[in-house]
Amino acid sequence: MSVYESTVRPLLFRLDAERAHNLTLAASELGGRSSVVRRVAQRAFTLRDPRLETTLAGIPVANPLGLAAGFDKNARAVRMLGALGFGHLEIGSVSADASDGNPKPRLFRVPQDEAIVVAYGVPNEGAEAVRERLAGPRPVPVGVNLVKTNDPAKPAAGPEVYEDYAASFSVLQDRADYVALNLSCPNSAADRDFFDDLTRIDALLARLAECDPRVPLILKLKPTRDAGVLREIVAIADGHPFVSGFAINLPSGKPDFLDLTVARDSLDRMPGAVGGPPVEAYVNAILGTLKGITGDRYTLIAAGGVMSGEAAYTKLQLGATNVQLYTGLVYHGPALVKRILAELLERMD
Repeated sequence: MSVYESTVRPLLFRLDAERAHNLTLAASELGGRSSVVRRVAQRAFTLRDPRLETTLAGIPVANPLGLAAGFDKNARAVRMLGALGFGHLEIGSVSADASDGNPKPRLFRVPQDEAIVVAYGVPNEGAEAVRERLAGPRPVPVGVNLVKTNDPAKPAAGPEVYEDYAASFSVLQDRADYVALNLSCPNSAADRDFFDDLTRIDALLARLAECDPRVPLILKLKPTRDAGVLREIVAIADGHPFVSGFAINLPSGKPDFLDLTVARDSLDRMPGAVGGPPVEAYVNAILGTLKGITGDRYTLIAAGGVMSGEAAYTKLQLGATNVQLYTGLVYHGPALVKRILAELLERMD
């Protein structure tokens, strides 16, 4: 058991989940300002081995494990997070304009399943503020996850959606190593089904083509096991050469296929989408289907239940080129990154 699991986690778990997260992020931001702290963290948590080196949409990365969007929404702690052994970081989701997100409480823990329930509604400080924080060198490649501004008074309805994405894309693409488009925020109820009309994905990409894309673009898709829908989306992407890959979002709500041990009645007080091991099997099934459609011509980024080297290895075997974690940090702390990479090397041996 790590120091985090034995000492830090019990203290954090006495706090409201969002408050604990904010304290963790603030500590990471503060620690990242010190080169000494960053070097100590790097020595403690980084595992380098040439066998782990790979790429993400053509970008060289030290290993296939990254931090998923949602942990650092506003790029506050990039310097420290980049010292924790990840091959890449994905920050956001970021929107063109600042957003307060959904009412609190909006983040919950489900310890019985090492899961979380997220109902944030993409609170963030907006593209311009994030752009300023991403100035200068970055410790590892950084992707920026973009989403439509969450404004309940202006639900996704028409061309203004494309303009919102184009605005944030134009502001941030030169400060990112890649850009991910969040096409189905699972806890922004007014917007999450907009791209169910697949012609709208094509229209959005056509609009972004006018922004002269200069970095790889990843489409973060609403999760579906419908192979026909996935084929249509891949066919749309084929018509836009700047699209480099796909990722799979969390399913919204509490669908029946979640692999839960906790009583579902106990989830009633927790609005939002479930993240962590309960979604692992579902995401893996989608990943396998998507890989069968794309072959090797697209990058596939997979998250959902990455708590061990075995879980990461499974996703890589199913076709992921890179994997990401978030919930695992909540339950196992930063030492988890090095542990997963060590277990991946054992599997490779």
